Amino acid sequence: MDMARALYPKIAKEKAMMAISTHAILLAKKQLPVLEGPGVPCEEGAVGMPESLEICSFLIARHELVVSCATGRGDVQGLIDFLLDKQVMNPLTITRLTKMPVPDWADPRDISYHLWKHKKRGDLNEFASPEEDTACIKEVNAKLAGLPSFLKGEGCLNTWGWGMDDVLLLPWLRRLTCIKGIEFPNEVQEYMAPVGKQVMDYSQCAV
Repeated sequence: MDMARALYPKIAKEKAMMAISTHAILLAKKQLPVLEGPGVPCEEGAVGMPESLEICSFLIARHELVVSCATGRGDVQGLIDFLLDKQVMNPLTITRLTKMPVPDWADPRDISYHLWKHKKRGDLNEFASPEEDTACIKEVNAKLAGLPSFLKGEGCLNTWGWGMDDVLLLPWLRRLTCIKGIEFPNEVQEYMAPVGKQVMDYSQCAV
């Protein structure tokens, strides 16, 4: 969802025409996010477009944006791969996210479904002990300490400007804000700041 929302500062003129929503009824199944609005292509019987990268691709084309493609940089991909390791991001955030004050978790049934779904997949919803949790947070902080050296451009990863590398990385950094004890270097905080309210910052209610 945040991948698509990260593009919204560049298409503000049509914010009133399109909306990224979480309505399962639009697709007749629980699938997030969903872009709905005039001119949004969708499958027969659906009222909206699912999948973050498809939404990004559509918005880039629709608004004739100049967004450079992903470079496949080893350092950036290495950090993303580390964060998405099932022994890192899942146990650090699956349960914590349900404690964030957002509408997605207002209904206890949604929380139960979320936790059940991940457990059924074999995901680790949280660490078995606080000690394991703390150790993993320290490991993440060590990785984040090296992130400033990745920022080759002014407020972005590449010297030629903001692009898909940033779109792919920023949502995972945002997700980490729900974790109390995560330490973002000043340069990384500045990197994350311009996206603003388009990508939720959980730091004030981190647990």
